[in-house]
Amino acid sequence: MALNEKESKILSYIKENPFISQQDLATKIGLSRPAVANIISGLVRRGYLLGKAYVINDTRPIVCIGAACIDRRYFVEGALVHGQSNNVTSQTSIGGVALSIAENLGRLQEDVVMLSLVGDDAEWHTIEEAMRPLMRTSEVEMIPGFSTGTFMEVIDETGKMIIGLAEMDIYEYMQPKWLLKHLATLKRAKSIIVDSNCPKESVEHLLEIGSKYDIPVALISASVLKLYNIPENLKGLKLLITKHDETEKHFDIEITDDASMRKALQHWLDKGVQHVIITKNSQSVGYASEKYGMHIYDLKNGNTDTYIWGTNEALCAGLVYSYLRTEDITEMIQTGLVNAVMSSKSAYKVRPNLSQAVLRKDVKEIGKLESREI
Repeated sequence: MALNEKESKILSYIKENPFISQQDLATKIGLSRPAVANIISGLVRRGYLLGKAYVINDTRPIVCIGAACIDRRYFVEGALVHGQSNNVTSQTSIGGVALSIAENLGRLQEDVVMLSLVGDDAEWHTIEEAMRPLMRTSEVEMIPGFSTGTFMEVIDETGKMIIGLAEMDIYEYMQPKWLLKHLATLKRAKSIIVDSNCPKESVEHLLEIGSKYDIPVALISASVLKLYNIPENLKGLKLLITKHDETEKHFDIEITDDASMRKALQHWLDKGVQHVIITKNSQSVGYASEKYGMHIYDLKNGNTDTYIWGTNEALCAGLVYSYLRTEDITEMIQTGLVNAVMSSKSAYKVRPNLSQAVLRKDVKEIGKLESREI
């Protein structure tokens, strides 16, 4: 909602003098002090001011909504023996689709706000301590009696997941009523990124907010298990990033060649998505939009037959980062793909050396990734 004349005047005077009194404002504008107090309360509520100190909120953050969890991976040494103990090596990392995207963007020096639900436990305190320098976590809410989300997967000697175990019930409480508590932040976002751990009703609500306040919304699918959280109508969704197997399951199809990839991409466009990306493990991505057509991009990971953790999150972060700086769709896609390629080669879910300078260097060194129109 645009500011009216009185609101604009008050905000202008506060910008000139953040310590101005309500009575002085009332005198300058010709209103009563209580009337000025009500206007100021409205500006705080709508996010134009940060609290009663009249601190001007000129920033427009990227808001990431979804899972903030702990990921654990167990790598089986040798052939897996069912029904017996197996020797493994383990890896624990901070994860969650939305949180990993937020971390990427934070390392790229973007102003990022994380919205999620967590437990008041050691897992959350570990996450918060590590992520606090990279993003704002003050709007993450702790729920008594619940555990912070965790995901565990067992990987066999070929690099394929044998089983995945997700404790994600807490995210079912990220309902529209919860989002309303953060409406002031959402309305001032320059971009909203949500993962499919967020309930369908909330994704729909975020699309409405994006449409009403002209904020681009991106949706990243989290897993086959969470496909039910993707709305039927995706009109107004700026970007969807999903995996090969998730698309197959969602539409009950098989993607085996360029023709079937075209059909899969078109299915998403028919739902109202403006830009859609389908990743095939960490090897290639299919891209489509009504304006720019359909293309397949090679990620130069020819020996990788499995999805590498963090690839889609890096892809999304690179795209959004570039989107906020250029209108060149080719440059946007290239930046996202390069970040994905480099992240897939890292031992970490989010590469710790990522920065604006590093990403520019990567884009220059890797050059244009091979693509073909389909």
